[in-house]
Amino acid sequence: MLDNPVFILNTLFVLVLGIVTSYGDIRKNKISNRYVIIAVILAFLTNVLGSYFAQASTDTKMLYIQTTLLNAFFALLVGFILWYAKIWRAGDGKLFFAYAFLLPVSTYYYGYVAYFPSFTLLVNTLIPLFLILTFNLWYITSTEEKFEIFKSVVNPKRLFYMLLSLMSTQWIISILFQRLLSVSDFLTAGCISILVLVFLTNHLQDILYEISIPVVILRIMLDYGTVVSYSFFTQFLLLFGLFLLAITFITNLASFRFNDKIRVPDVKKGMCCVERISRKGRFYEKTLTPHNRILKLNYESLTQDDVDRLKRMNKNGQLRFDELTIQQTIPFAPLLFFGVLLTIVLRGDVLTHLKLLFNSVL
Repeated sequence: MLDNPVFILNTLFVLVLGIVTSYGDIRKNKISNRYVIIAVILAFLTNVLGSYFAQASTDTKMLYIQTTLLNAFFALLVGFILWYAKIWRAGDGKLFFAYAFLLPVSTYYYGYVAYFPSFTLLVNTLIPLFLILTFNLWYITSTEEKFEIFKSVVNPKRLFYMLLSLMSTQWIISILFQRLLSVSDFLTAGCISILVLVFLTNHLQDILYEISIPVVILRIMLDYGTVVSYSFFTQFLLLFGLFLLAITFITNLASFRFNDKIRVPDVKKGMCCVERISRKGRFYEKTLTPHNRILKLNYESLTQDDVDRLKRMNKNGQLRFDELTIQQTIPFAPLLFFGVLLTIVLRGDVLTHLKLLFNSVL
């Protein structure tokens, strides 16, 4: 095989990278950039330069290198989107990019997504995380909290717009995948649609709802046979249920438990600040909308200088608030490492294996 020695070398480094970054994330709530940089350099040397000088036909080598670089590009793009949507931190996105670049693309076999095979890494990481959070949050939240979330979820108007958004986005993603990536799998397009909707809902919700209506009408006109079919109805119903559960119910449940109000004098190094602090005249106030008057702090992981500065400003009466909303961050590096190991062992994603198992039973 073109990358057999590369696979062995890079897998060994993946183990080292996973151990050191997981340890750093658990102990210090930080992923060191130097490990990510080393991983990216090694990935370039082995998967790009190593493949170029390998004993194979020129067409095979060029196709392999092209696929590797495109996969790395999409991994970087997805990492940025998930960071911008506040699903994970910047360090988590960079580590995902490093893993995606480091693992040879021939690692992925089951559930292979053309040009972005590392989508498998995302699936194998997020599904275990989703299950852990679901069971944990269901256990620790009270009946009253669950009822409050249920009332917000079953709002008819909101459900209608969410349905339209998913239906329109899934159609567009399916077309793009079919034309650009030669992949039209409903589940793949659906999962990517959910990721896209997470980003758009957080930042462009009103525009998204307005655009979805004409897109859905156009879909019904052009793709009527598919829309009214039984298979589409059952698959879309399942996808919509997953969308509701993952995006709305679990997200809202997490907001009850994963954000804490901390008094400014009690703020500590390494805490993740949800709000931003902006200047208004001679004073500073909290805001969720970034603009050019934001106080320069490392909000994702407050440094000791940031903590000292906040306490000093609070003591001098410059802050118009007494508390900050602090996010209880989950160490993501160990989960990402587990997803990588799962990918290496399964040579694909969990969903595809479950689908194959289900088909074999039937």
